[in-house]
Amino acid sequence: MSELSLSEALPHLVEGDLLELRDGSIWVVKGCWHGYGGLVAIPRVVLGRKLKRFSEAYEVTLRYYRHFIRYVDIIGREVPIVPHHEVLRVLRWSVEGVRLQHPLVRSILDELWGAGLKCGIAGSYLGGYYSGPSDVDVHCLDLPGSYGRLRELYESGVLERLSSGRLWEEVYEVSEAVDLAKHVQLMRYKLLQGVYRGVRLTIRFVNCDRIKPLLGPYIDVRPVELLVEVRVSDYRTPTVIEAEVVRSSTTRVPSTLYLVSHRLRFAEIPEGTFMYIEGPVRLAVGGLHMVNIDESTIRWLLPPRRGG
Repeated sequence: MSELSLSEALPHLVEGDLLELRDGSIWVVKGCWHGYGGLVAIPRVVLGRKLKRFSEAYEVTLRYYRHFIRYVDIIGREVPIVPHHEVLRVLRWSVEGVRLQHPLVRSILDELWGAGLKCGIAGSYLGGYYSGPSDVDVHCLDLPGSYGRLRELYESGVLERLSSGRLWEEVYEVSEAVDLAKHVQLMRYKLLQGVYRGVRLTIRFVNCDRIKPLLGPYIDVRPVELLVEVRVSDYRTPTVIEAEVVRSSTTRVPSTLYLVSHRLRFAEIPEGTFMYIEGPVRLAVGGLHMVNIDESTIRWLLPPRRGG
């Protein structure tokens, strides 16, 4: 697939594209739905400060950009929407992220495309705010067989798993909503976070179709406490996990529902994992129940009973 056909496959801005605003701040596009005269995004660099945690980004949004926040019925909650007239420049990982000539990222892209993956560089290398120890963010099309091709790159030694030290380093930098030790334990399963020639690499496979049946407007929204078991995991972004309800604080929840996330920590959760969740359950028009675990409280999270 050529660079042109990669960009044609994603005609609209999606997860990972960057926005440079008129005030010099840099924002990252989140998700696949956009409207109300703007783009759903969160700040990544404001006043020279790089924001790695979602909680930091939202705190800055509330402090300096509260006027961006709007309730969106398709999403079912308030989110920051950057007005089009505030955007000075757009950087797309499917276009500019493929053209980057930095030696490190060029080498990574050559390896990925050579393996049959269709990817571009996102994050700090796309936005130009990287530093010496920066990891490399890669976004890819979710084509058939892509996850298997990624696995083959580990088996052939092109990519390596994160060492124990680097696992803890990553968790200390970005962990939210999950106990640190359990977060490290879960990351040992991941292929989406690894190492290339000594540099940390994060990969996302973007798929905008899987979440469509779970979007609003919603017929019903109710707060619940749930104990669920992951039945069908997901490696993609947005992540859509099929879960079985083991216990619920209300009887008005079906035995099967879907957990949705845009955070990489909830991708590749092993099947059989138990999660205790406090948050709103939403009923979509099509009859499916979903929980956005990015806005929920995960009180604990256990690995599968069979171990790993």
